[in-house]
Amino acid sequence: MRIAINGNRHQEGHLENIDRLVSALLRRGDTVAISDRFLRYLEDRIGGRFALGIESVPLTRAPRADMALSIGGDGAFLKTAAWVADGNTPVAGINTGHLGFLAAFSFDRPDEIESAIIGGDRVVEHRSVMRIEVGQPQGCPRELFALNEGAITRADNASMVNLRVSLNGAEPLDYLGDGLIVSTPTGSTAYNLSVGGPILEPHLPGWVISPIAAHSLSVRPLVISDTGEVDILVNSRAATFRLTVDGRAFSLPVGQRLRITRAPYSIAIAFAPGHTFTRALRTKLGFNN
Repeated sequence: MRIAINGNRHQEGHLENIDRLVSALLRRGDTVAISDRFLRYLEDRIGGRFALGIESVPLTRAPRADMALSIGGDGAFLKTAAWVADGNTPVAGINTGHLGFLAAFSFDRPDEIESAIIGGDRVVEHRSVMRIEVGQPQGCPRELFALNEGAITRADNASMVNLRVSLNGAEPLDYLGDGLIVSTPTGSTAYNLSVGGPILEPHLPGWVISPIAAHSLSVRPLVISDTGEVDILVNSRAATFRLTVDGRAFSLPVGQRLRITRAPYSIAIAFAPGHTFTRALRTKLGFNN
């Protein structure tokens, strides 16, 4: 079995657990591939012996693994999912961050990790991915993919952004304010939630369009189908605006057109048996507490 591992470089207090996990995989005969920056970080702190028998793979190249592990919080998970970009490769998150809504496992519960990752006792959920096409990709890729969301926000000045949003070519809606978030169901518990957007059940075939500090009190979050097309024209008195896709930020010129559709692939997320969305809401977000 080929296991790909990525994580953030803030693992103080977890290095021994990571060393133990990787050693167990190698002893079992698995092939272990670790993202290059994460591997260098681990080598520096655990020692050069740690890298023996481990393949280094850049985040710019898909690891082509049977399973991927993310070690960190939700930011690390999103980067790992983008690295894999394949609905056939389950991604299991080991939470060493704060909330870790997507990271279902913890080094505090080593039996669950061993059972799910090494023993294969896990459930897998397929989550939809959003594709964002950039009309004038100056300094960013022409296509970007998001498991959580795409956010269009004003530049570092006081000028608002004016966003003309068309759904499937229909009469457009105008949003004036600090910006706009287009979120997948998976991302509905992230940035979308912090601006007052609704939480969507993960398998709902829809997106949420949520304004950020809208200039008009009548503008509210909007839930739409993900089977169509969202076209956004971005204008502002400023020369640029910011596009952030799952934590990756780009400065782009105003007058830009963005096209959002559902990606042709999904991301498979691994959970421990017995996982439910409502249980995650209770334990991670404190629902009903």
